[in-house]
Amino acid sequence: MRRSPFTRFAVTHPLATTLQDVDMRTQRALVLGAGGRLGGHLVAELSRRGWPTRALRRWRSAPPSVQLRGVEDAVGDIFDPVSLDQALAGVNHVFYCVALRPEHRGETWMGRAVEGIRRTLEAGRSAGVDRVVVVSCASTLARVAPGKFADERGHYLPGTSDDPNLESKYAVEQECYRYFADGMDIVMVLPTLMVGPGIDLGPFASLDVPSEQPLNIVDVRQVAFATAQALQHGRSGERYIIGAKNTVAAEVFEGWGASDTSRWFRAEPSPPRDQAIVSRGQWVSSARAYHDLKLDERLEGSSLPS
Repeated sequence: MRRSPFTRFAVTHPLATTLQDVDMRTQRALVLGAGGRLGGHLVAELSRRGWPTRALRRWRSAPPSVQLRGVEDAVGDIFDPVSLDQALAGVNHVFYCVALRPEHRGETWMGRAVEGIRRTLEAGRSAGVDRVVVVSCASTLARVAPGKFADERGHYLPGTSDDPNLESKYAVEQECYRYFADGMDIVMVLPTLMVGPGIDLGPFASLDVPSEQPLNIVDVRQVAFATAQALQHGRSGERYIIGAKNTVAAEVFEGWGASDTSRWFRAEPSPPRDQAIVSRGQWVSSARAYHDLKLDERLEGSSLPS
């Protein structure tokens, strides 16, 4: 069995609490963004655990598999107060896996993202939700010197990137801290570059980064496991880096390069939403997550890469 990579831990917030003594089979969880890359895997993970789950997706997204036990399919939008309130009815906990971008004239990335998390947290508080697990991104970590490992203690310095999605992720985390200070039970998870089933690395491979660019990758199914663990074992008000292997871009994107076929007619690929996780790539330590979230439990009887 592989040993956990943790060596040291940051100071825990004095008000931090966990739900490790709660039987989640008696609770109901709501997954917002259930039709997304991570959301679908998370719904499957919760079903595997026997945790009653409501999966909220937009109408364009595919429904969860009918083979998943204990999963209720729901169609709605966090920007529609009626559907959001209906989705929250009878729910104890919320997983926020929503990836937002501007959809209407005059909207900004940050405005859309902040409004989305505020709507969700306000509605969740009104509905009496006990805990919210918010999925952010490891690009919101502070930059560290080459050869060093970033951890949760360092925060992105706003205004130092022209990436509106990165600025939005940081703003969402600040909203979470604000609501936590106001009494809400919130845990944040920060995945590194996700790989595995359903993940297309092609757009990331098209980014102009050096082959030796440091990166950390993690299987999307591992992220789903860790996100579920964060509900029960995460400490309120904390962020957790969900990563696995520290490597370099050349190894990650081998075989993902764009084909030379019909290159004269091929449109330039659109940059991926989370491009900062590659363009600002660095090695990270998931020590706190392995310790607090008990991620070694996944290794027992698991077929996922470790």
